[in-house]
Amino acid sequence: MLKKVGVMLAGAALACVLSFVGAGGCEETQNAFNCSDLCNRYRECFNPAYDVVQCQDRCRNVANSSRTNHDMANTCQDCLNQSSCADAATLSCPSCGNYLP
Repeated sequence: MLKKVGVMLAGAALACVLSFVGAGGCEETQNAFNCSDLCNRYRECFNPAYDVVQCQDRCRNVANSSRTNHDMANTCQDCLNQSSCADAATLSCPSCGNYLP
């Protein structure tokens, strides 16, 4: 029983440390996924010739610059993915202003 408690405490301590130290890496990975998704969605819905690579680079740089921008990239992705392309054209996604034209 004492060994279980020790393992649980060690796990909790490790989780705490990783939440402070490793969170940035997780957010950067999530931003790369979100930016890829929303840039490809924009190309699919609005402009087949859209430069997705340049969009992804710009989007990741903005999203990685602050927690607020990271959250806005998530919101933009959610907004674009919640509707069809036809609906997205008329849907206002103000959170996408920093990421898409």
